[in-house]
Parts: sequence; C-alpha cells; structure tokens
Amino acid sequence: MLNAQIATTQEIPLSISKSTDESLFFRLNTTTVLTGETLYYNLFCFHPKDNSSSQISKIAYVELIDSNKQSVFKDKILLEHGKGYGDYFIPTTLKTGNYKLIAYTQWMLNKANTPFYETDINLINPFIPNESGTKVIRDLNLETPQVPIIASASEKHSGLEKPIALEFEKKMYTHREQVNLKIKMPLQDAKIANYSVSIRKRDQLYAPKQLNSAEFISKQTEESFQNTPKTSVNFLPELRGEFISGKIVSTKGIQEVNNQAVALSIPGKPFIFKLVKTNAKGEFKFILDQLSDNENAVLQIMGDNKENFTFVLDEAIKPNLSKLNFSSAFSLNSKDKKTIEERSVAAQLQNAYYAQKKDTIQHSLNSEIFLGSIAKEYILDDYTRFPSLKETITEVLLECHSKRKNNKSMIYLSNDKVNLDNFGNPLVLVDGLLVQDTNELFEYTTTDIHKVSLINEGYVYGSKTFGGVISFETKSGNFESKDTGNYIKKINLQAPSYGKKYNSPDYINKKLDRIPDYRYQLLWIPDVTMENDEKTITFFTSDISGEFEVSIEGFTDKGVPISLKDFFEVN
Repeated sequence: MLNAQIATTQEIPLSISKSTDESLFFRLNTTTVLTGETLYYNLFCFHPKDNSSSQISKIAYVELIDSNKQSVFKDKILLEHGKGYGDYFIPTTLKTGNYKLIAYTQWMLNKANTPFYETDINLINPFIPNESGTKVIRDLNLETPQVPIIASASEKHSGLEKPIALEFEKKMYTHREQVNLKIKMPLQDAKIANYSVSIRKRDQLYAPKQLNSAEFISKQTEESFQNTPKTSVNFLPELRGEFISGKIVSTKGIQEVNNQAVALSIPGKPFIFKLVKTNAKGEFKFILDQLSDNENAVLQIMGDNKENFTFVLDEAIKPNLSKLNFSSAFSLNSKDKKTIEERSVAAQLQNAYYAQKKDTIQHSLNSEIFLGSIAKEYILDDYTRFPSLKETITEVLLECHSKRKNNKSMIYLSNDKVNLDNFGNPLVLVDGLLVQDTNELFEYTTTDIHKVSLINEGYVYGSKTFGGVISFETKSGNFESKDTGNYIKKINLQAPSYGKKYNSPDYINKKLDRIPDYRYQLLWIPDVTMENDEKTITFFTSDISGEFEVSIEGFTDKGVPISLKDFFEVN
C-alpha cells in the first residue's frame, strides 16, 4: 500500500505581494474584564485588497500582553474559511492594569507595518485593586463621562445599502424570560453573512473602544492606498496547519544528518502519526493538518544508528512587541466600587455552579484512520484471553510471529505470497506511539489491549518502507513507552480552539429552577451564518436587572461589514 507523505521542503516566495497579503479583525464581548469572568473573541481573516476571506492561514494566534510587554496568555485558533473563535477565563493571578489583546497569523508577521491586530483591555482584579498604573478618582465629575455614547439600531451601522434591523417582541423583560430576537438583513448581492452576536449587561465601568467591522474595513481601505514596500518572507504561511520544525545533530561528530527518518506520534483516538526525512542540514518539518485533543506528542529518530543523534527544536515564532503603546493608567472612581463588587460576586456565583453550566465541545475530530480500510482487526475480547503477548501472537494473531534477535523479542508479520523481510521490520504502533524496542511489549499487560490491527503487506509511508504494520489499541488509550534516549523528544502541543458551543440556559427545562443565574453575558454566539434575509435567535434573561446591549459584528461573503447595536431592559 502506498501512503505518501508531503515532502518537508517548500518553496519560499521572495516577497509578499498585495494579492497574498492577509490581515485579521477580531471582536470581543467586552474590553473591561474582571478576574473570574471570561473574555470571548472571534476572528475574521481577510485579503486587504478586496476584503475577501483569506484561505492562506489555517492557524491564528491570540495573545494577552501586559504593560511590561510580556505575554500572559496565548491561544491558537483554528481558522475555517477565514473564521475562528476562542475564549479566555481571567485568572486571579493577573493584576489590575492595562493590557493589549493582539491577534496575528504567522504569515502576517512578515509585514513591516501593522503585523498584528490589537485592542486595549482594562483588567480589574477586585482582590488587588490598587496596583501600580491604576488611578483612583474620588470624584466622578473630574473625568469625562465613562459610558460611551452608542447609537441605536435605528441608525445606519452597516455597510449594506439597505438597512439591517433588530426586532424584539418588546423592550422590557422580566428575569429568566424567553427573548426572541429577530434579525433582518437584506443580503442583496451577497450569498451569506457571517457574524457574531453578543448580548451583555451595560454598566458604568469605562471600556476602551474597539473598532467595529465597518471602521475596520475603512481603515483597511485607507492602508491599502498607502505605497508600502513589499516585505521579504521570513516565516512560511501555515496553509494546512501548525508547523513543528527543528533539526537533528550528531552526538558523535561524524554521523551524516541528512536523509534520517524522523517520526511524530500524537496518541489518541484517532491517533496521528507522521514520518519525514531530514534534508542535507538535518532539518525537518511536520505540518499538523489533522486535529487532536491530545497536547502530548513524541518525536523519535528512527533507525539502527538513532542513538548517535539528538534533537534541536526551532523556537516558537514571536511577534515584535516593542512598538506597543500602553496608556499610563485607566480610571476607577469611588462610584465604580459597587459595580465592581456586584460583577465580582456574580462571577463567583456563576463559577460555583459551573458544573451545571458547562460549555460543550461539538466538533468531531478527523475521522481519517492511519491504517485505512485494508487492515485486519482483532478485538481481543472476541477471543480467548491469554496472559502474555507471546501466547496471544501464537494463538490469536495468525499473521504475526515472534522470535528472539540480539536478546530481544521481536514481532514480525507473515505473508504466503511475499517475503516481508525484504521491506524491513514492520511498523509497530501502540495508541499511535511508535515503538522501536518491541521487547517491552512482551512485558506489557495484555488485559489492557483492546484491539490489534494488522497489514501484512509491504507498506510504504513517505520515503520509508516497512514489512507491514502492527497497531495496538489499549483500553486506556494512554500507553507510554519505557524507551529513553536523546533520539526521543517529548513535546507539549497547545491544541487550537475550535468547535465549542457556549452555554445558554433554557428555562423551559425546570431542572434549572434552583440554580442561581447571575449572567452578565446573556449570549455569545461567535459563528452565526445567515443565508436568508431573516433569522430568529432565542435566549433567556438571567437574574440580573439592568440595560442589556445587543451587538452584532461581521461580514458578508463579499467582505461588506455588518455592525449593529440595540438595547433592552430586564427588571
């Protein structure tokens, strides 16, 4: 079976043209957050030339930067058709102060100007309120009004020629009452609209302004007319997924580093296994074009001379933060105390009942199976269980046999029509982890083995051939090899954010009657798609009274901005 792997070498363009440029716009649910609250964000990736969705980058990065220009949080966002979203729970370890939230793709960092998108964030830690950089004002009248004036939905906020509108059944609701919000959006020449919906309580805390989608497009248009020089490329675009790269070096000083096989294993169900070969400099590059919830991966150098090498991994690419400008302070006054206390108590109550209000993961991981459909499977519970692997091979796994070689137990596959030894040793995997020293499997407890999948044919993967494939799947799914050496490197991968559905209680369900509901954020839907002129969104109010803001931000498939706000009361 031929299962080819993409080569590690790639053509690097000499410069970025406007046709291959991209930029990011993100919107937040708020720009003033307290510890214990969650910051929500969604991203749109564009070609600045025509505002169409960019398909260049598959991964975007979001970072929270403190006033010392240190990153305190980093998130990876999976971009699908130029869109993605994520969230960040604000921990109590962060201090009150000014922060920046930035977003970028690896491809964007090649630009000399505006290599990332940024917005200001005010963060308040109620337990340490008077940190350096926070100015406390005793008299509200000393400052300009802290609640920005926001136009109503009756005014034109959209880039569409015909107005868009939000319709409520009424403007005043009670606690835990169902709200049916109707969105009317004539799409005209556009086929679909993609936008996010945020419904959040307004209060008196000052919130730094963030650009809406219409302002962003206007800024993009202005920058596109500037005569900016083409930028040389230092970082490749992550077209299909995140890169893992590095090189191998000889520990003996005389070993050739080229053409050495390097394997990447990410255990799980399904697992990810990749194999590449090094170039003349010993360099290798993996592309994570499949998704996994497992953040633990293992790199291994393969071959009889693997002990003669070790790994040197490339450092993660970082944006240049030197030009970030922070405000010297943000204002808190005596009248803000009550608002901060109420929001902090509400956040603590919400977090106390988090088990009953969990968000859900609704994505499905890649269903691609490494072995394909030709593998023969043995589910061991369907057979008589034997205490040792050797007995299991002899009595159950008819295509396998074992023998001792160099004082180690080895597993081999048989084929009546061809001598598989001509292809080399079989590829042996346990939960997707490459096992080069199969001797340890003969000491493993076979009662934990759920299934064995076999391919007893010559198997070609990348540029390496194997005498078949033997894949063990354990019941626990977390097999760890005892093999050690410089040729093995364990790495931690941060899984990208994708596919989450945020909790929104349904009070038709009486099971929630006794659960406190102190939501300031009534609704956050980051990925609404509208294919008709009208859509209804249903949600429930909480136990919190006050004025709530409905905010919609997004774009049509033609790059036309959508920006609209309206308000309703809860008493």
